[in-house]
Amino acid sequence: MEKFISEERIDKATEEELFEMKLWIYKESQRLEQEQMAVDRKVAEIEAEMKKFRDRFQFERSRLEHDKQKLQDDKALFDQQIEILKEGFDKLNIDKKKLERERKKLEQEKGYLREDEYSRAEFFFQGVNSLLALKKRYRDLMKIYHPDNLCGDHKLCDIINEEYNVLLRQFDAYMKA
Repeated sequence: MEKFISEERIDKATEEELFEMKLWIYKESQRLEQEQMAVDRKVAEIEAEMKKFRDRFQFERSRLEHDKQKLQDDKALFDQQIEILKEGFDKLNIDKKKLERERKKLEQEKGYLREDEYSRAEFFFQGVNSLLALKKRYRDLMKIYHPDNLCGDHKLCDIINEEYNVLLRQFDAYMKA
């Protein structure tokens, strides 16, 4: 049957044709109502999906903002920790340089002390001009400075021994010559 029926045709139509037209119009209106309901359902589904999408989008946006803020806070904390570490390393380097200067100073002082010790050792044997006098002076010094004595000093005893051995070799070389 034709979809568009003109007015002339309706006027000339028979009862049976009119009935068929009414039936066609009724069926067509039912079909259109069903299609409208299907479209309305589809629109409602799309709107529901859009609402879900908007809600999810808002949630993700707020989570993103939260994560951005957390990242900024973590970065600030990290920067603070780096600054603290840098300051600590700077202080350690300063302390290291200071200790190195003090160590060098102590080494110099030890050198001076060694020179003083050797001059002291020479002082102990000053005026000794024979092998007998050297041995007697050595025994007397050992009685005083031996580590087993109450006032004994192991380090000083070693220095005296070294000087005694040097002087002993000198006297032996002099005697052989």
